[in-house]
Amino acid sequence: MEKLVYNKIITFIEKNGNISEAQHGFRSKRSTETALLDFINNVQLSIDNKMNPVGIFLDLSKAYVVLDHKILLDKLNVYGIRGISNKWMESYLTNRKQFVELKFLKRGKVISSTREGDIGVPQGSILGPLLFSLYINDLHLNILYAKTVLYVDDTNVMITGSNLNTLQENVNNSITAAQTLFSTNKLIVNTDKTSTM
Repeated sequence: MEKLVYNKIITFIEKNGNISEAQHGFRSKRSTETALLDFINNVQLSIDNKMNPVGIFLDLSKAYVVLDHKILLDKLNVYGIRGISNKWMESYLTNRKQFVELKFLKRGKVISSTREGDIGVPQGSILGPLLFSLYINDLHLNILYAKTVLYVDDTNVMITGSNLNTLQENVNNSITAAQTLFSTNKLIVNTDKTSTM
């Protein structure tokens, strides 16, 4: 059933141009390699144009676990997944139970208590990566003066400029915009894995 819904959604959003060209994760004819080539091309173009490129490499913590269901459903509605389709998605996300099971060679296994998840998308599911991609799909619209390359929860924002003072100001503004967007969407930036070059 999930595969059927996935195929319908991906066909619909690709046909209607609802998914950002910046997103390379879990898309047909896209991969980590195309994301890397896109980024390298952006760097080469800026150098060819005598501009200084600055890359901000953002990593999100617990990306799939913290997605807010209401925000996700609202975004799906904006992308055209409305009515019965949106209600089905709400049903899919609601009242899901989860637990952790650890297996030990000598001690057998330990299972945590079951808890109901009211946020996040099911990990290991077919729909999880697509729903996450749609959740952050609008990132590139909120960061001015930048080119964005996304691969699911890994984000690269590249800012270029010839004037170093203006470049620094644009970098700071881009970082602030990204932080605001992530905060508004209740996403957590992993500062240990985030860097600027």
